[in-house]
Amino acid sequence: MEPAHDADPVGLGGGAPWRAPATPRASSREAAVVAVASGKGGTGKTFLTANLAVALHRRGLRVVVVDCDFGLANAHLLLGVTPHRTLTHVLAGGLAVDEALEPTPFGPALVPGGSGVVSLTELGPHHMDALARALGQLAGRFDVVLIDCGAGLMPQTLVPVLAAQHVLVVANPEIASMTDAYALVKCVARQGARGTLHLAVNRAPADGHGLGHATYERLADVSRRFAGREIHYLGEVPEDPAAAHRRLGQPPLVVGHAACTAATAVNRIGERLHPHLERCRSTAQPGIEARMREQALRW
Repeated sequence: MEPAHDADPVGLGGGAPWRAPATPRASSREAAVVAVASGKGGTGKTFLTANLAVALHRRGLRVVVVDCDFGLANAHLLLGVTPHRTLTHVLAGGLAVDEALEPTPFGPALVPGGSGVVSLTELGPHHMDALARALGQLAGRFDVVLIDCGAGLMPQTLVPVLAAQHVLVVANPEIASMTDAYALVKCVARQGARGTLHLAVNRAPADGHGLGHATYERLADVSRRFAGREIHYLGEVPEDPAAAHRRLGQPPLVVGHAACTAATAVNRIGERLHPHLERCRSTAQPGIEARMREQALRW
C-alpha cells in the first residue's frame, strides 16, 4: 500500500517519506514493541506517543503507531490523519491490518483506533486473537511498533502492555498520577511480564528545579522495594506554552515548534530510548504475536 503523498510536505528532513515495508523480517529482527501506558487518563500519553513516533522516524527508523486506546482513540488527530478504516474493522475480523494502515504527513504510519465505539470497551478472546495477529504482521514490516494504550488496568489495556518488550509509563509530577503509575508497575510485576520499564514525566513545571527527576526517584524507589522492578528514566517534558496552545489540525510539536523546550525534551527521550530498541531487535525471542497470546490466556 503506497502513501497518498510521496513528498515530505512539512520538510521534516532526517528521514525518508513513509512507505509500507513489504517484506517480513526474520523473527530475530522483528520490530521493537513499545507500549506507551499510564495508570490514569490525562497524563499526555497520546501527545508523547505521536511526537516520539516522529522523533524516532527522524532517527531513520520505520515506525508505526497502533492506537489501542479502545473506544477513545485520538492519535489520528495529532498525526494529521482522517481514518477510512480503523482497528475496529481489524478486530471484527473483516479486514487485514495492512488495509487499515494510514500514512501520515509526518513520517510514521498509523493504525487508527475506534472512537466512541462502545463495543471496543470489552474485548473478547477472538478480538485479542485478531489484535495479536495484527501486531505480529506489523512487527514483521517495521522497525518500531508504538502501542498507544488506554489508561487503567483493564485486561484489554494490560495485555499489550504485558506483551511489549518495553513499557513506557507516562506520569505527571503529582501524587494521584504517581500512585496510579505505581499501580500499573505493580500489576506488570505481579503478572511476571519481562518487558523493560521506562518512565517519562510529562508536564513538569518549567521552574520545578528537577521535579521530574524527583518524581522518578520516588516511583523507582517504591517499585524496587515493593514490586521488585527497576525503572529506567527517560526524562521529563516541561510545561510549555507551545504545547498548551496546540489546536486541532496543527502538526505534532516536534514538527510545528521544533525548537521549543517540550519538543527538545521529546527528542531527547527518543535519543535515550533508541539504543534500547536496537538491542531488543537484535535479540532472538518469541514474537509479539506469541507473547500476546500467552498473556491473553492468563486472563
